[in-house]
Amino acid sequence: MPNFKRVIRGYEPEAVDQAWAEMDRQLSEANAANKELRLQINNLKEQNTERGNRLKDYEGIEKDLRDALLNAQRISTQMKEEAAKETEELIQSARAESKALIDEATQISESKEAEIELLLMDKKQKVIAVEEQIRELTSKKSDLQALVEQSIQHLDIVQRILRDSPTLIVEPLEGLEKGNFSNDNFSFTKNHENLEHDQ
Repeated sequence: MPNFKRVIRGYEPEAVDQAWAEMDRQLSEANAANKELRLQINNLKEQNTERGNRLKDYEGIEKDLRDALLNAQRISTQMKEEAAKETEELIQSARAESKALIDEATQISESKEAEIELLLMDKKQKVIAVEEQIRELTSKKSDLQALVEQSIQHLDIVQRILRDSPTLIVEPLEGLEKGNFSNDNFSFTKNHENLEHDQ
């Protein structure tokens, strides 16, 4: 700090010293702030330079991207035109092939329908024949059941005669009335439900 000469009627030294000390403190703070601001300015300049370089890089990249986009649009347009052409050709080919397949399928279908009609007629005739056989077998079954019931009645009569007259000698029967059945060919049960044929 500079030294001032003391004179009569001068300023009070303590007040001057305090004012000078406050000014020195403020100046130091201002210098420190100025130094900090200068550092910040330098940093901002460096950042600005770096951003400028990046901006140039970005501008180059943007130009490359624009060129690539134009090329892609040109290629896309060309591919669309080629795809549309190929699609039209495929559609025409598919229509022609589809028509040929439909004609062939129609012919096969008509031929199959005729075959199916013949098969149905044959099956109907077979069904009619089977139904006729079933009716005949049903009729024969009814006749056989009637004969079986009649034979069982005859056997019951014979059993009662044998039971009532154990000393009576009975000759073997050659056949039963209206049936000509023998035990060698059929076996009968009293419940009238089972009929077994020995072959």
